[in-house]
Amino acid sequence: MSIVLPPMSAEGVVTVEQALRARRSHREFTATPISREALAVLLWAAGGVTGADGARAAPSAGGHYPLQGYVAAGAVANLPQGVYEYRPGQHALEPCATADVRVELGEAALGEQPWVETAAAVIVIVADLAGARARFHSQPPVGVRGDRYVYMEAGAFAENVHLQATALGLGMVLVGGFDDSAVATALRLDEPLEPVAMLCLGEV
Repeated sequence: MSIVLPPMSAEGVVTVEQALRARRSHREFTATPISREALAVLLWAAGGVTGADGARAAPSAGGHYPLQGYVAAGAVANLPQGVYEYRPGQHALEPCATADVRVELGEAALGEQPWVETAAAVIVIVADLAGARARFHSQPPVGVRGDRYVYMEAGAFAENVHLQATALGLGMVLVGGFDDSAVATALRLDEPLEPVAMLCLGEV
């Protein structure tokens, strides 16, 4: 059963300029859980619906939206540990697995990035690369343009989360070095979905 997330508040108290100045990568997290409200805001900032026309927070070439946000929740208040898929249209989480997979993700991250395991939650950017390649197959260079658009969108997705985390007083670090197949297994991903990046979040 889907878990509907708390609705968005009207405004924050941190300006974009303040968030840009304060934004830093954080790799050390406390054991304090983050709130479910904070997770809801972070997911909305990443790829939530921001307009009546279905437009989302992160730009997407041709309005294709090949990205999905998966959450490995380990220490989120009022949210059981497990893996969830974020559904932007409903602003809700769809449970995928009931296990805490942070250790699995940490092992997949080449065993050299302990902050994956200690993060309160890890948002994993997942992409349908095959779908993007098919969507933009006629644009040269053939077979490459779709990939480029996916990675551009992933960058916007990640930066939105980073700035929102900063505004909330949370820490975040982006992890790009990992074994794709191991991360896909931990998240129970089905083809053609592929992991692109992991965003580790927590109190600092």
